[in-house]
Amino acid sequence: MPKITYNNRNAVFFTSLKKTVDRYFEQTGFKKTGNMHLYIKSVVFILAAIGLYTILLFVKIPVLTGIATSTLLGFILACIGFNVMHDANHDSYSSSKWVNKTLGLTLNALGGNSFIWKQKHNIIHHTYTNIDGVDDDIAKSPFIRMCSTQRWVSAHRMQHLYTPLLYAISSMIWVLYQDFEKYFKKKICSTQLRRMTIADHVLFWSSKLLYIIFYLVIPMAMVGWKLWLLYFICLHIGLGFTLSIVFQLAHVVEETTFDFVSDADDKHIENEWAVHQVKTTANFSSGSKIISWFAGGLNYQIEHHLFPRISHIHYPALSRFVKAECKAFQLPYNSIPTMSAAIASHFRFIKLMGKKP
Repeated sequence: MPKITYNNRNAVFFTSLKKTVDRYFEQTGFKKTGNMHLYIKSVVFILAAIGLYTILLFVKIPVLTGIATSTLLGFILACIGFNVMHDANHDSYSSSKWVNKTLGLTLNALGGNSFIWKQKHNIIHHTYTNIDGVDDDIAKSPFIRMCSTQRWVSAHRMQHLYTPLLYAISSMIWVLYQDFEKYFKKKICSTQLRRMTIADHVLFWSSKLLYIIFYLVIPMAMVGWKLWLLYFICLHIGLGFTLSIVFQLAHVVEETTFDFVSDADDKHIENEWAVHQVKTTANFSSGSKIISWFAGGLNYQIEHHLFPRISHIHYPALSRFVKAECKAFQLPYNSIPTMSAAIASHFRFIKLMGKKP
């Protein structure tokens, strides 16, 4: 991977902001990790997922009800990802390491792998946000072009029409293909995967096996393969579409910027790391408590990218400090007022990227 450096020698923006945020926690006495509000949410979502799974297996319900239930289950699983897994794998859920590590494995229960995700998301995405050639979240693809530096093909002309279908199956591709691709290639985009221990290998294969047992074998035995296939697809439509929309609205919209690095050349970015995060990230629906509750505060992506080790329950309070510091340093604070406006911005941008350069 090429070497990418930031101009952090004079990181005045983040130094000032961090002092303000630290003072807030000192004055309030709040821990930077989660609290009872987060723990209650976790219990609600996990019990809801178990309940919906049980209904699908053991209760005779009409097919249309089953379709709605399995799609809702996918949505709830995404909410577990946003609220429990995400904070836990950032070590912001709890001050206890074993709690974070245990709850981080909820990703494995969803079919993913926490070891791979931590490197993909925590290290690569959070360090090199929206840098084409490094950030796997905007990795080049023959199906979708997400920034102007990526190669254009004629199919991209229609990408604003078919991307919702790709989003709907994205979690299925992730669980059944992409994790294995990264595991065997030992690479995430252009970055080498860190060396896995024996325990990491065992956990990878055992959790994938458990996924097959609980999401394929048991359901097929209980409802038959036809209903299982229908419900499995619906589950992933609910899961994949929810995950894709929330994460795409954070970075792939008209308001954010992108950068590029080639496979061979090193890259020096003149901005400090925190300024890069502000320019490449956007909030949406920050005034909606309902969206914040379900999305695990990921509608406050600017705050999350600046303070990933602080639990999302604090982001609404921190946002006023971040906004004020951005204004003081004449930086953009990309906050899209509603989710519908953010979705519209995303698809306008995708349509623009689909045009022939």
